Parts: sequence; C-alpha cells; structure tokens
Amino acid sequence: MSMSPEMLHFLQQLNGHLYYQNQQIQKIDASLQELLREFNQFKEKNTEPPVTRNEYRFDLLKVERLEGTLNIGVNPTGSDSSIEEFAIEQKIDVPSPIEKQYPQLHLDIKQQVEEYLNKGAYDSLKHMENENNFPLSDQYRKFIVDDVKKQIDQQIRGYLKQIDLEEVGPEPERLTNIQQSVFNNVKRDIEKTFETFIKNLHRNEKGS
Repeated sequence: MSMSPEMLHFLQQLNGHLYYQNQQIQKIDASLQELLREFNQFKEKNTEPPVTRNEYRFDLLKVERLEGTLNIGVNPTGSDSSIEEFAIEQKIDVPSPIEKQYPQLHLDIKQQVEEYLNKGAYDSLKHMENENNFPLSDQYRKFIVDDVKKQIDQQIRGYLKQIDLEEVGPEPERLTNIQQSVFNNVKRDIEKTFETFIKNLHRNEKGS
C-alpha cells in the first residue's frame, strides 16, 4: 500500500525529530558527566563552583512526552525549514511571531517564572533532595537555580514559537491562557531538570 505525500512528509519530519533528539541526548549526557566531575571537585575543594557555563541545559527537556503534537521541535514555525535550520534559529534566539505581535507576553511569562525561581523552586529542590536522601548546601542550591535563570528566556521563546499566531484570536482571555500554559510548561521543565539532575548526582555519588 502506497503512502500519501502528507503521510510521507510527516514520517520524514518525525524521523528528523527523533534524530535531533538523539543528538541532543548525547550532548546532554556529556554535559552532565562534566558537571558531575566539577561537582565532585567542588566538594573536595569546598569552594564556589564555576558558573561560566550552563552545564545542564533545558535541551534535556526537548525530549517531550509527546502527549500533544508529534512535530514539536521539528518544524515549530510551520515552514519547511530543516532540523539544522531550527537548531540555528534556537541558538540565535529569534523572537517568535506572537512575541512580535504581543511583546509584553514574554515579559509577563518571564516575571511569573522568576517569581517561582525566587521562592517555589527552592521548595521543589528541597523536596526532591528529601525524596532522594541527597541534601545540598544552600550555596549549591543557589548555584543550580541561578544557572536555570540564565536559560528561561530561550525556554519561554521555544514554547511561544510553537503557537500559531492565527489561532490566538482577539479575545483577551486567550492571551491569558497562553501565558499560563507556557508558564506551566516551563515550570514543569524546571522541576524535571531538578529531578533528573539530583538523581544523577545521587547515582554518581553511590557509584564513586
């Protein structure tokens, strides 16, 4: 049975998405191993850890649960751009169409996320530390949260790029719903990053 052009195009996109995700996972694994090494050095020397690089990245969370559309991260703008073009676009941090139309939206979401990072994120970290029986110092907890703060602009933008401007509509509550949805997604990503990071630290500690 022959496939329709639409199905073939979809499968090509999905294959490209999976390839891209695999590449990202490999990069994340290498970054995590480097961070674990630096964490152990920090513990031995009892000095402030280096903060010159984002050692664990939100790219980890590009591995979506695929609960919604399957082409997230492949072609978020609806064009025919390739995976490579998408990766370049992410690096140069191009504003999304909805940001250009509603510039305050990104700022409002960022404010929500920063409020969470300044309070709720520490509670989430402590909860995960307790669950894994792996307490962190206040200093290192702050290091983790500060590192995440450097990445939230790009993470917010990544979600906004997935929104079709034509679907926003004139209703004010539609923008409010988008703001809350993006905030919830970024908050979920932050907590997932914390969880994965602490579990890997704990696993590495046990194996050392």
